[in-house]
Formats: sequence, structure tokens, C-alpha cells
Amino acid sequence: MVLQGIQWSAISRGNDVLAEAGEENYGGAVIALAQKLLKKKPTAGWEYVKSKGLKGIKFHVFDNSSGNMIVWSFSAVAESSFDEDLVKSFLEKMVYITEPMRETEEWIYGDVLCAQASFAPILLQKMEQSVDRVAMVNQKINTTKEIMAENIDMALAREERLEDMQERSEELNAMAKQFKKRAKQVKRYKMIQNAKHGALIGGLVVTATAVVVVPPLVALL
Repeated sequence: MVLQGIQWSAISRGNDVLAEAGEENYGGAVIALAQKLLKKKPTAGWEYVKSKGLKGIKFHVFDNSSGNMIVWSFSAVAESSFDEDLVKSFLEKMVYITEPMRETEEWIYGDVLCAQASFAPILLQKMEQSVDRVAMVNQKINTTKEIMAENIDMALAREERLEDMQERSEELNAMAKQFKKRAKQVKRYKMIQNAKHGALIGGLVVTATAVVVVPPLVALL
């Protein structure tokens, strides 16, 4: 499998590499940069080297717990496009993972590559996981973007429905006002008609009553 991201990494005690893992996919450039990185003098901070398409980062741990000062080096060469913070995070994890091993006689006094058989597979696994983690983060970002896009579409659709409902409500209100106005007109018309009819009936009643109450003037004579 062709490595992506981190191309090479190593753990050293002083000038001796105890374990390393990696591949050369750049025509010797990875090896050359790794050698250059290992030769840099230890400091209290991060050390950097660069070449075309690649970058090297190294971190040192000064340890005096055994009575003698030991400088542990954690180095990595990665593609230039690979996030520098991820390379540093990888090296920092190696510091914590190897803490119990750095207390053993094998790591303190062993020869070059004394931990190759036991720890190189772990190095390679962690290098591959660093790339998988980036892919996972990118996948989460893409998934989040998709969810956001769906949320936006749903919000727009809801807004359109609300606008349609508002327009429909306005239409119904207008129809209700028109109906109410028409109802008033009909009611007014009926009242007028009833009033006219009442006046006519009243006149007839009055007339009828007049006929009834008017005493006979001729018949009794």
C-alpha cells in the first residue's frame, strides 16, 4: 500500500534510531529529508526541514530519570500538503505511547533498531490511522454540509408554504370582507323591504280598523 500523508517516522535515542517505518515514493527524497532531519541538533522546541513536496518535523524529549541525560527524538516526514498540526499530533501521541517503553533497559541501552520488530508495526499503524482520521473528518464535514443543505432546502420550502398560506389567508380575508359587505347590503335591502311591507300592512290594518271602529251613521237612522 502506498502511504499518504506521513511518509516516514522514527523514534531515536540520541543518534541511534530504535524503530522506524515508512516508504520511499519520492525517488529518494523521503530518505534524504529524513537523514537531514535526524542530523538536526536537539532543541527544546520543534525542528523543521523542507524539500520539494515534503516536510520534516522533529520533537525532542529530555529525560534524566535514569541518572544520565537521554535525548529522545520523535521524527516524521510528510507530504507538504498534509496538515502540519496532524503531523505534530501524531508525534505527540508517539511520545505518550512510548513512555513506558522508554523506561525499559532495551530502549535505554539497546542497539540501533533494537525496537524495530516490536514497535515499527505500531508506528506504521498510527501513520495509516492519521490519514484515516483526516478522511473521517472530511467525511463528517461533507455530511454536515449535506445536512445543512437539506435544512436550508426545508427552511425555504417551509417559508414558501408559509407565504402560500399567508396569500391564501389574505384571499380568504378579502372574500370574507366582500361576503360581509354583501350580507350587510342584503340585510339592509331586506330591512327596507320589510319596512315598506310593514307600512303597507299597517295601512291596511289601520284601514280595516277604521272600518271596524267607525260607527254606522246611516243604518241606525
